[in-house]
Amino acid sequence: MPPDERNMEQERQLFERLKNDPEVITEIYDRYSGQIFAFVLKRCSHKETAEDVTAQCFIKLLEAAPNLEWKGVPIGAWLYRVVTNALTDHWRRSSTRGESALDTDEWDPPGDDDPAWNVEQTIERARLQQAMDKLSTRDQEVLSLKFYAGYETEEIARELAISNNHAAVLVYRALGRMRKVLISEATV
Repeated sequence: MPPDERNMEQERQLFERLKNDPEVITEIYDRYSGQIFAFVLKRCSHKETAEDVTAQCFIKLLEAAPNLEWKGVPIGAWLYRVVTNALTDHWRRSSTRGESALDTDEWDPPGDDDPAWNVEQTIERARLQQAMDKLSTRDQEVLSLKFYAGYETEEIARELAISNNHAAVLVYRALGRMRKVLISEATV
């Protein structure tokens, strides 16, 4: 059986188990919660709201499970549809109440005199630099211009004598490679 068909069969089995055993929600939660939370957080930029909407999504799945029918679509697709609707509902409720911002609390990082913060930042900088050293010279140059020099895409394009679109693609791809390096180091 090809991998896609095997994955779909696993999804179908998970779906069927959920209909009969509510405890399966923990397995589904473990599989999808990180992706769903990241999806919501990206759209609302408020951690607590993202946590609430993500939790609502899984509660709705658990409530609807006995009545759901398998339609050959992964559970994740259903979750994304539910979470998108939940976000829309959240925005509607927020605008009805006249809320102007989700997060009125500003995060104030610890000061330079906080030793624990300084150690944490030093370790993180070293980790990022080690990952950066594993990238090609071109990726290092692009990421340095973007994040160390604070250049916008247009400025990177001028600096490298390339088009704006090409600069944006280079940044995107360099970040992808950096992410892979960081993930591979985190799993070691």
